[in-house]
Amino acid sequence: MNLKRLVKLFALSGNAMALGATPGFAAGGVYCQDVGGGILTNFLDPSQCLPTSGSPVGLCTDGIATGDLRGAVGVQVLAVNGNVFHVRHHQVTDSGDTIFFKDAFVTQFPTSDPNRALGDYLDGVNIIGGTGRFDGATGHLSSVFGAADMKLGQITLRYAGTVCFPKVKEP
Repeated sequence: MNLKRLVKLFALSGNAMALGATPGFAAGGVYCQDVGGGILTNFLDPSQCLPTSGSPVGLCTDGIATGDLRGAVGVQVLAVNGNVFHVRHHQVTDSGDTIFFKDAFVTQFPTSDPNRALGDYLDGVNIIGGTGRFDGATGHLSSVFGAADMKLGQITLRYAGTVCFPKVKEP
């Protein structure tokens, strides 16, 4: 094999690998990106969890998200069944976009310290749209887990997953 043909073969295989590694090309005009970061929230006083805010059990948090989805975030507990919490998330990014989430379920795992518990969204959390950049976006945060300190009223979480954005519309 001559050098010219070898260079063409490497260039072709390199381009094929790059296209395969770029989620946006594989998804028919949809651009997907991996996201990750942390979440720090505080439990609010139950009087702040108004029934109109969606928390009939009087449990809610507000705080911040860091990383790729940074901004303000809050959670409302809709129901509790044993150690599983049915929750609704709301988030506004630093740039002012809103992210809509499908209701999710977080499982609590007790620890030897009665004031602390571990939590894991065993089925993840789904993004179902939003405003601005997240208009029409979909995604799945497949890894969302952390810990709560009930005495201090604090929750610390990590998240990782993928968000897919629709093809940008032509002007």
